[in-house]
Amino acid sequence: MGDWQKSAEHFLCGGLAGAVARTVIAPVERIKIIYQINSKNKGDAGWTSIIKKVRHESGGGIRAITAFWKGNSVAVVRVFPYLGMQLSSNEWYRKQAKATFGSGSGVLLSPDVQKFVAGGGAGMTAVFCTYPLDLARARMALLMEQGAVQVPSMLGTMRGVWQEGGLAALYSGAGISMTGAAIYCGLKFATYDVCKDLCRRHLLPDAEGPPTALHRAVSGGLAGVIAQTFVYPFDVLRRRLQTGGAEMKAKYPGSIQGLWTLYKEEGLVKGLYRGCSLNYIKTVPNTTVYLALFDLLKERFC
Repeated sequence: MGDWQKSAEHFLCGGLAGAVARTVIAPVERIKIIYQINSKNKGDAGWTSIIKKVRHESGGGIRAITAFWKGNSVAVVRVFPYLGMQLSSNEWYRKQAKATFGSGSGVLLSPDVQKFVAGGGAGMTAVFCTYPLDLARARMALLMEQGAVQVPSMLGTMRGVWQEGGLAALYSGAGISMTGAAIYCGLKFATYDVCKDLCRRHLLPDAEGPPTALHRAVSGGLAGVIAQTFVYPFDVLRRRLQTGGAEMKAKYPGSIQGLWTLYKEEGLVKGLYRGCSLNYIKTVPNTTVYLALFDLLKERFC
């Protein structure tokens, strides 16, 4: 089987795993985005009040439940190629890293460092290939939160952004996103394998056999929490840049300067880590589902 066919199979498995995971955590993700993009000038209402607001504005009944999945189909359209690309390219980058930095090569790197490098490359590749979809999704989520009567389609939103400023507008905030993705995915994929080994040996002893579904699930949650703790400020800044237009670009002109400005004006908890507690509630089931499910699908079909 050729590399391209194997990569295509990994892409489909990763996309399916991502779509399932995104649907599971859709309510938390919607509340998190609304909370992140609300600046301190609008007040510091907690995420519990946002839950009440979403339920109230839905009109009650079954709509009070389905309202939390509003926009999920749009998110899945973005997540399928994003995680498909991320998980499949991680497999490819690992193979290349092993050939380049493994035993017998001129430059030796430990297996864990190789996994970090491969994960970082996978994160940047996935962001670069799908960033306009993510920007459109964030713009659409903002319009929904603002109570817009009509929200353009994802294609219509991207067309509108293109008309605003061309390719540069479609990739507004991509630099901070790629930086955050490189760190997040590098840590996530490296720590996932470490956690699987620790789980088999200590938390859920079964050192002789291969990792079980439970080992993978626990390890996915732990890897997600560890990685998210390091890169969450990048996520907050990315959302501001995606939804704020030219004003936010001028206010946060670069990754380091933008993070420093955010810290000075809003602090650590209410600025850099705004909504982080809610994000942990999202991260654990999300990474648990898609990392474990991708492993299982890969073993079964690839």
